Amino acid sequence: MEQTDNLQKRYAVYCRLLTAGLLAIFVTFLPYLADYYLLQPPTTLLDYYAKNSVDIYYSFETTIVILTVAAIWCISGRLGIAIFIPSFFFLLLSYVSSIKYAALNELFRLSDLQLTEAAGIAKRYINLKFTPVQLMVITVLLILCIGGFASDRFRRKYPLFTKNPSDKVGKKIYILRFFLGFVCLIAIFCYGERFIKSAYSMESIDNAAITGAENNRYILYNFLKNDNLGNIDITHAENSYRFFLDNPDSNDEETRERQFPNVIVIMNESWWNTDNIPEGVATFSSDPMESYHKLARNCSSGELSANIHGGGTIGSETEFLTGLNIKYFTSFTGIATEIREHKIPTIVDYFNALDYDTVAIHPYDGNFYGRNALYTSIGFNKMIFEDDMSYKDIYSCYISDESLAKQIIKEYEENEDMQKFIFAVSIGNHIRGLDSKHNFIEDYPYPISVTLSEDLDKEAYTDLVNYINGIYLANEAFAQLASYFEQKNEPTVLVMYGDHMPGFSKEAKALFNLDGDDLESTKRQYAVPVLMWSNFETKQIVFEGENISYLPQMILEYAQLPESDMSRILKQQRNIFKTNTRIVLDCFGQPIESYNDKQIETIRHFKVVDYDILYGSSSFRDRVWQPYD
Repeated sequence: MEQTDNLQKRYAVYCRLLTAGLLAIFVTFLPYLADYYLLQPPTTLLDYYAKNSVDIYYSFETTIVILTVAAIWCISGRLGIAIFIPSFFFLLLSYVSSIKYAALNELFRLSDLQLTEAAGIAKRYINLKFTPVQLMVITVLLILCIGGFASDRFRRKYPLFTKNPSDKVGKKIYILRFFLGFVCLIAIFCYGERFIKSAYSMESIDNAAITGAENNRYILYNFLKNDNLGNIDITHAENSYRFFLDNPDSNDEETRERQFPNVIVIMNESWWNTDNIPEGVATFSSDPMESYHKLARNCSSGELSANIHGGGTIGSETEFLTGLNIKYFTSFTGIATEIREHKIPTIVDYFNALDYDTVAIHPYDGNFYGRNALYTSIGFNKMIFEDDMSYKDIYSCYISDESLAKQIIKEYEENEDMQKFIFAVSIGNHIRGLDSKHNFIEDYPYPISVTLSEDLDKEAYTDLVNYINGIYLANEAFAQLASYFEQKNEPTVLVMYGDHMPGFSKEAKALFNLDGDDLESTKRQYAVPVLMWSNFETKQIVFEGENISYLPQMILEYAQLPESDMSRILKQQRNIFKTNTRIVLDCFGQPIESYNDKQIETIRHFKVVDYDILYGSSSFRDRVWQPYD
């Protein structure tokens, strides 16, 4: 009998040692397994762990995992549950992030949960095909979960103490466990809040943070991170405004004494320069960019740099309207949410102050990305959505660019005694997958046929043909607008820019050499065309990859309109960085390998300005877009 008891105790000890080992493996590797699932680096998991084991962000995630497992184990008393719940959460977060990362090169954020109306787009990217690396991660997590449940079973079978505690003692143990679990939950909140604030504070900015390199991993950290800079106050904000405004690089020429021009801006869905496709890969029956090239000879043209590709229209939209650089916020969807919920100074305030009639047009449902609330908060005088459109011809699935151009002309003609600022967002070339009122026209009479050097599957090829023709029709619609306003006496500036590269399929990206991470491939992925035309004499601008966020300042300069604080701030940024998105180029257009003190100081200050505009209350904020007298 004594020998049996000794054997039982030995098994009990072995069981607890194995449990401790299982726990150690789980809490150590879970954060690395999540990022390994996403990034799929060309190394083994152990090599990946060895390379990153001293990383403070992984230490943060590991601490959160330890506290979470401890909290769940204390409250439930089951190790299996304590391992299963974090495993399921991390795996789900990794899967969702992999979808968003593939489409937008951005990880999933907590703020994305606020935009459920856009979730339909994600359906296009959902699939249950996993790579060998991802299957390995799933298998490891499954084994760890099974090990946890098996540990519970063996610990019950081989208790360390054979004598059961009394009900009174058992109740005290349960209360103690529950208390410890509650303490762990409080610790998670306090530690997480403190770490994120310190990691995202101004003092923590270094070259890695400035380049945004940290956004490429740390799934849990990026999910929890917010845009709270922690120690930014009004004094910080006002000092940063003065950094840009005390020594402004103003225009030498004074604003001309003349009637202010109409300003019409179109952000065109998936408008991209097909000249970026390598020669010989695709043959078109006619050049999709023909109208663009004709217009470009006589107006300002070139390309801008977006922070997104393949999707995320609202990001490029808010960059133009606000002048903010979404690169330095956790998520562009979070910025849109903030603008919907409270008044943010924008270029619309500028034109309202000049007594312009400000009109927003988007030929789709106003609830999409909450644009009805967003445009109301911004202060447009008039908003037009799909049901308000007078012209509703369909391109493939959505209201066409030609109909949008006709609607713009209609809005101009309705009140010609007032200068117009019209901001229009097209929908015609949007990726299929929205809850559209119109079914996709399978046999649409596309004007341009496409021949490829390699075959794509039917869906990918159909999408490609749709995109190419949508780009062609966008160029044609803009040419029609230019032809109309060329006959008008009222000075008018027309601008069209793309929001992002089309959402080409993975196979099409590979075929077009758009899946590389070298500088030239990245430039083509994030470059969008721009045209700026006027029916009066003005100096032409050559666009050489400037941020979309710089565009409002460049329009005011081109149109010879008065400056504002924000236009001066943006010009100062342009004087330091020609491009500051996923690509970073200095004022001469050269890639930046190591930031100098001036560049780091500039970034510090405009991060504070951007933060104050979105969240703050400094004396500069509300008037930042007001035109100078």
